[in-house]
Amino acid sequence: MRRLGFSYKSMPKIPVLLDDVSFVAQRAFYFRRLTELRESGAFIYFHDETWLNAGQEKRSIWIDEKGEGRLRKHDGKGKRIAISAMIGVQGFVEPFDVRTCDSDHAMNSDHFHKWIRDAAGRLRINHGAGSIIATIIDNATWHNVLCDDAKPPKRAWRKDQLQQWLDNHRIQWVPRLSKAELLQLAFENVPPKRYVSNAIARAFDVEVLRLPIKYCVLNPIELAWAQLKSTRAYGSD
Repeated sequence: MRRLGFSYKSMPKIPVLLDDVSFVAQRAFYFRRLTELRESGAFIYFHDETWLNAGQEKRSIWIDEKGEGRLRKHDGKGKRIAISAMIGVQGFVEPFDVRTCDSDHAMNSDHFHKWIRDAAGRLRINHGAGSIIATIIDNATWHNVLCDDAKPPKRAWRKDQLQQWLDNHRIQWVPRLSKAELLQLAFENVPPKRYVSNAIARAFDVEVLRLPIKYCVLNPIELAWAQLKSTRAYGSD
């Protein structure tokens, strides 16, 4: 099998049906839209976040035939920073969002929405009115916060909350309906997804295009992050 180019690897604990129709359709839309943007001469930027520890060390190193190599100087921990940035054909472009964070997580929708507002505004100023600009992002939860009027109802809601949701979306209902019937009616009329990040960028006439789910490999900024972490790991002293 190796001669044929296959490798043996363990599968993730959580299966993802990448051949499901929805995933295939998402990939097709992404590549078609990306081709359209390139053919139209659009300025395309890829965005992503990463994390870096002050004591970053490589877990594996090359050793000589005597088994000697560079010793670890840190435990790989220490103060942690989060970095949010984007890259274009000329390399990294401003703005950069660099901040300290805890060991669990620090990125959230508030940080991201502030960043994309600043980024979209700067891109519009840099390229001028009339230019086609697109920012490509992944499907992190803080990237996909829905606008208030696009949020679906929750199963845990009370009847009066479901009734209010239906009223807000101008969907007719009758008082005799049970909670299950109200919930079914609401789910049948869930509005299309509209993301806050898209709305913020659209105010500056900047398009937001999302990578297909589980396809971060299509984001060239991942290579830059890998180089950054490798450089930091070797130069941690």
